[in-house]
Amino acid sequence: MKINRKYGVRVPATTANIGSGFDTLGMALGLYNEAYFTPVNGLSLMESRIDVQGEGAGKIKSGIDNMILQAMQAVSKKIGKAVPGGELELINRIPLARGMGSSSAALVSGAYLANQLCGNVLNKHEILNIVTELEGHPDNVAPAMFGGFCLSVIKNKSVLMEQLKIPDTWKAVVAVPDFELRTEDARRVLPDTYSREDSVQNIGAVSFLMAAIMMRKGELLKAGLADRIHVPYRLPLISGAEEAMKNADKKGCYGVTISGSGPTIIAFSPKEKAYEIGVAMADGFKLHHVESKFMVLDFDQEGGQPIQLDNY
Repeated sequence: MKINRKYGVRVPATTANIGSGFDTLGMALGLYNEAYFTPVNGLSLMESRIDVQGEGAGKIKSGIDNMILQAMQAVSKKIGKAVPGGELELINRIPLARGMGSSSAALVSGAYLANQLCGNVLNKHEILNIVTELEGHPDNVAPAMFGGFCLSVIKNKSVLMEQLKIPDTWKAVVAVPDFELRTEDARRVLPDTYSREDSVQNIGAVSFLMAAIMMRKGELLKAGLADRIHVPYRLPLISGAEEAMKNADKKGCYGVTISGSGPTIIAFSPKEKAYEIGVAMADGFKLHHVESKFMVLDFDQEGGQPIQLDNY
């Protein structure tokens, strides 16, 4: 017999690093996954049944390897209250393994659902610490939870986070190639040490990136995205990325970089140029025989939110 209460949450896609802000900066994008959970009597959490629509349909499995269930279990353990199994319905719009925060969206969805099931015992900062421990770093999970432009760092095993609003006149243009790039592979190509010159240049770039957001000056983004820590090492893994970035720059974007660890490329753009920039980015990938799709997105300013349902 099914327990009739149904819970829901909506979580945005994210883009992390933002060029020079490696592992510390992230933004929330106006593209959302939805997750719904209905508890079922006599079913354990890891026996939950999963129905997936959209991205990942036919690929996402149930059981211990499922990130939503892992997050639900972690919240349950933190609260000290068992979470039952049930039916998990996913409407996925965030591409998988493309550098747009699909794993963070899954973890945040699971944590929020479990917290709802337990009576909303934890606040958002407590949930942030839990999902950051599961993810390994907070750059994606912070904007997935809080929205906007998030600065985050782990200090004394706790996440220190601040959020800024993104100018509402800016658009995110994402070009998503038709292949995946695992975060583990993208991290493997990074060097163990960096020169003083590269470190100083990146500090300067982050300064301009912060100025661009705080002063709402898109023209400062090009300097702010000029990374030397990860982008030069990851670009060779993404066939067509350099051409896509050059094309976006020629069409007048504010700045362009790798989204997360890739392979998606993200350009920041004024509204009137966004579509033309997206076409140019897709053409850049096509020059290297890589098919891609592009999306023109707003920035999300609120982060993950519960979905109000008419329960019975």
